[in-house]
Amino acid sequence: MTTLGELFDVAVAELRTAAEVPAESIGPREHVALAEGVDLVLGQIRKGLGPRAYTPVPTTEERALTIGERNLEGGLELASSWLATAQGYLRAPAVVSAGPADERMAAAVRALGAVRDTIGSHLGPDREPLTPYAYLLRHQAAFDYLTHRYSEVAWASGQVLHLLAQGAEHPGAIEAFEAARTSLNQASVHARASARDADHALAAFPLALAVEPVQAAATDPTSAITARLEQDSERLSRAAYGALHNRERRLGGSDLKQLSHWTAMARILSGQALRHIAADTPDGPLRASLNEAAGTLRTSSRAWAAAAQEWSQVVDIGDPRERPKLPPPGYELVRKGQVTRFSAPDPHPAVVISRTACVRVGQLMFGAGWTPEQVPGAPRPAGDILTDAGGAGRLTASLYRLPAAGWQMAVAAPWAVRRAGAGLVTNAAKHRPAQLEPGRHFYPVHLRQVEALTTAYTAVMSAEQSSAGKLLEVALQAGTPVARAVLDASAHQTVAREQKWATTQPAQAPPRNLPRAHVPTELLTGRRPGMRR
Repeated sequence: MTTLGELFDVAVAELRTAAEVPAESIGPREHVALAEGVDLVLGQIRKGLGPRAYTPVPTTEERALTIGERNLEGGLELASSWLATAQGYLRAPAVVSAGPADERMAAAVRALGAVRDTIGSHLGPDREPLTPYAYLLRHQAAFDYLTHRYSEVAWASGQVLHLLAQGAEHPGAIEAFEAARTSLNQASVHARASARDADHALAAFPLALAVEPVQAAATDPTSAITARLEQDSERLSRAAYGALHNRERRLGGSDLKQLSHWTAMARILSGQALRHIAADTPDGPLRASLNEAAGTLRTSSRAWAAAAQEWSQVVDIGDPRERPKLPPPGYELVRKGQVTRFSAPDPHPAVVISRTACVRVGQLMFGAGWTPEQVPGAPRPAGDILTDAGGAGRLTASLYRLPAAGWQMAVAAPWAVRRAGAGLVTNAAKHRPAQLEPGRHFYPVHLRQVEALTTAYTAVMSAEQSSAGKLLEVALQAGTPVARAVLDASAHQTVAREQKWATTQPAQAPPRNLPRAHVPTELLTGRRPGMRR
């Protein structure tokens, strides 16, 4: 999946390639087209500078830009002015395309536009965060990173202007092109010098995918499974943040039970895959680490399964797809027409995504035709699994994304329970009220059952952290650093701080009251609102 660093790399590479075209192959008309292409690139840089382009509170105030950003913006404006002067000297209508060089310019413009689209995918229509990763763009180090990368694009644009100056026929155009190049080079140097504290971990900043399942099919190539697993993890991360802040559709009780079930199965299958590969790995530290990672995944699976089990006697009447089997209604109720059917809403997209992730791990282990409803059978050869995954390092790096997103979902689960509120009922015998009306099978859930649910997901959080940490360790041991892990750690710290009511101060934009996960007193102390000790 494309990241910010890759998009910037594409833009710089395309500009450098355009600058290597022989000057004698560019005619007067092509000069105008390439100059317009450079001007479009500079316009894309100006649109992406400063917090006004990314923060939840947009601003156009000049003071919102840092010194480096102002230097770069001033150099861009001066270069655009010189470009306009050069085009006036050339006085030649531009052609539709200047050939390969112009195509390179168009590709660079698209890549820079995609940079803003990638960042914007983490923000809603009113620029509120849709993922915890959006918070990473509020700090000075993030703005410095963007300034640093945009300065590289400006420098590469200057090389294209140098090419245009070499082939221009009018001396005034030559002087204007060189002046524009000088402006870009100076602005680039000053901007990079002032962006020394850039957070280069943002190179791994991803596109936020919509919470829409992409089903696994038997026709999917097994070589694409790990990449699609990473995409499933992105979707689950966004769904978890939405559940944490009560955005979009609510996660119901049946959703949480099914999600916990499929996640538990995905973890146990992941552990089996690592054990299978470890058995085919020469005896040594890597083999031992693979087995240890499999053990942490098994622990995580048990924690998710325990969370699913806590829902066995708790029913969310707003989402009663999962419930104990009920006896048939009596004759009197049928005669009076008082029998009603439980509603059966479609499962939350996160449930479908978690099942799809489980299917993908099974496909990697047992073949593309595997489904959870069939007997697993013999696993594929370990060599084939590693070939499809790109090696043990790439495999563990991809599997790491599952518990990293699962931790976020486990954080959100207790708040989904809380929002179900009085809609949670139970048929547990030990919590049955002494005076219950005849014929009633369900009654309000007991606080101890709510505590058991929240405690179960707390155990999940700890297990998922251990699994993610061990998988990262194995990936590094296998020679595959996971740049994304730094972003995940920062996002997790943001989520954790929100649970303690800590405010997050943006770097340059005015502070704003953001939605936070409020910890209700009754969940912390086990008391009903209004109860006294």
